[in-house]
Amino acid sequence: MPTDRRRVPLHVVPSGARIDPSDADLARALIAGETWAAAATWNRFAPTVYGIAGRALGRDTEAEDVTQEVFYRLFARIGTLKNPDAFRSFVVSFAIRIVKWELRRRRARRWIMLSDLDRLPEVPSTDGDAESRQVLRRFYAILDKLNARERLVFALRHLESMTLEEVAAALDVSLSTVKRTLSRASARVTEWIEGDADLANYFEGKRGDL
Repeated sequence: MPTDRRRVPLHVVPSGARIDPSDADLARALIAGETWAAAATWNRFAPTVYGIAGRALGRDTEAEDVTQEVFYRLFARIGTLKNPDAFRSFVVSFAIRIVKWELRRRRARRWIMLSDLDRLPEVPSTDGDAESRQVLRRFYAILDKLNARERLVFALRHLESMTLEEVAAALDVSLSTVKRTLSRASARVTEWIEGDADLANYFEGKRGDL
């Protein structure tokens, strides 16, 4: 159920650059204040950031807000990047931190009943089928029951298709922590899906189609 990156509602910004720099060269240009570097950074990494946010949060509007916030903080903190070769990881780490904060904020607001987030979330879908859209809504409602770390690990591994090592690096935790968290989250999600007859039947049918 990944977000289709071809539908990212983000606009390409003319960068003015006539070359296709490496990530490291792009980072150095951004640190040096080159006029074209900010737009080039946005164009290169915004789809990745939006994809992570969309898959983890399940809401188009929140994913767009998170993407904007990631780049605002990224440009303000670019001087803290020590290794330009790790620029992509640097960008992803900003996205992960802000998504994690947003998940915790959402959970806190739900606990103190200051929002209507108990409603099923709006999620992106390229499929016009009503059943598929409803399944996505109910699936993300299930993910809302996980805590922030469990949801991020689950989303990065199963929705973003990161390796366990990549998830550990993105969250700055040990591989063993990722494995334990993923096992716990996957077991909980499986239990909740099996407790919903319609969802269980839908996913069982999808497995049968493979």
